[in-house]
Amino acid sequence: MKEIKCSVIQDLLPLYIDDAISDDTKTLVNKHLKTCEECKKEYEQMKETLYVPIENKATLFIQLNKQWNKKKRLLIFSSVLATILLGFAVFSFIVYYAKPIPYATDLVKIEEKADGTLVSNYFGKSHAGTYASHPIKVEIDGEMKNVSLIYYVETIANSPTSNLLGEHKSSSPIQFVLPESESVDAVYYGSFDFEDVITTEELEWEKRIQQMTLVWER
Repeated sequence: MKEIKCSVIQDLLPLYIDDAISDDTKTLVNKHLKTCEECKKEYEQMKETLYVPIENKATLFIQLNKQWNKKKRLLIFSSVLATILLGFAVFSFIVYYAKPIPYATDLVKIEEKADGTLVSNYFGKSHAGTYASHPIKVEIDGEMKNVSLIYYVETIANSPTSNLLGEHKSSSPIQFVLPESESVDAVYYGSFDFEDVITTEELEWEKRIQQMTLVWER
């Protein structure tokens, strides 16, 4: 029988490794590998670099699939969490972030009762809270007066733009009794910080009141 060339055996090696040749051809390759060191060496190298058993391929696919599923679940969870946090932030901003309502003569009116108590009437619908100070002593035009500060706030949820068809004014006012109002000489409308009422010097209040609106005085 004629000896098979090494080039032919080496061409058959990939099929031999994958067990994709007939038994007769496999016998020829086996016989040749026993007598040819060069082809045997080529077989060993090819087996190490090219051969991946079918069961290992399946295992590798399963592992990659598991890793992808894990990343996909993590991505879904992160997206849901980010959506929840964003929704909560938007909700908090709409409901809780308050801004001062600009003064208007038809929105805020101070009413003095028979006993000297002062009541603030607010006629707007865009109302989320009322802020009023206890009387503070301020020198105005060379005269010391007890001054109360007041302002109203709104949130986006309570603003007129939250209801485009709604009226800006309400026929029934929201009433608020100013604290210690019997001794108040004047009421100014403008935003302020309650801590400032305690810590700010009288001279500084003179400057701040100039930026506010006088809405009532005895």
